[in-house]
Amino acid sequence: MFEVSFRVQHECPYVRFSLKHPEVRIVEWCNNKIDVLEIECPDIETFSRIGPDLENLLVWGGGKVLKKSFSDGSLQVIVKTCRDTKISPSITQLIEKNSFLEIAPIVYRGGWEEHRLIGFRQSDYKKMFRDLSGLGPVEILQKRVVPEKTIRDTFVISVSSIFSELTEKQVDALVAALDYGYYQIPKKITAEEIAREFSLTRTTYEEHVRKAES
Repeated sequence: MFEVSFRVQHECPYVRFSLKHPEVRIVEWCNNKIDVLEIECPDIETFSRIGPDLENLLVWGGGKVLKKSFSDGSLQVIVKTCRDTKISPSITQLIEKNSFLEIAPIVYRGGWEEHRLIGFRQSDYKKMFRDLSGLGPVEILQKRVVPEKTIRDTFVISVSSIFSELTEKQVDALVAALDYGYYQIPKKITAEEIAREFSLTRTTYEEHVRKAES
């Protein structure tokens, strides 16, 4: 078993968009019914400038935009239908055809579409890249052997990897926010009320939470 990451240039509106706007990074999750896109911009001016092209891209996807939000330089767009069914042949179809497992997300940047996969046979590997080369330039970014017992860890983010870089204060702030209902809708408690529990100012507590979330 092995893991391989690659990038490809092919005829796809998402690739064309990223070629035209290389400073913008698109991260896509798709379950064949719903697309979740995060469009990362360096600043709000860039976001405003790419607006018309972005709107055309979403319209091409054929889906209804259910939600848009902009925070910390990242636009999140949730679309009702999956764009991949509009591309033939699609990269995802070639991946599935050659018996690979895809690890989300797909990334578009600088005119390239990037994928990360788990494969099981070298014959599948050779055949898939022959198929991909027929669509456009392909570059292998990384290939490594994956021990059979670690496939679960390959697909799942471990708790230790999430919290390993957080300080104790950041972990405490995040756990308190979860325990007290700060993330519930509607909120059961305000940041100021939690801060009082820790004898902190609201701004200090919010700083711990923001860093933990990041």
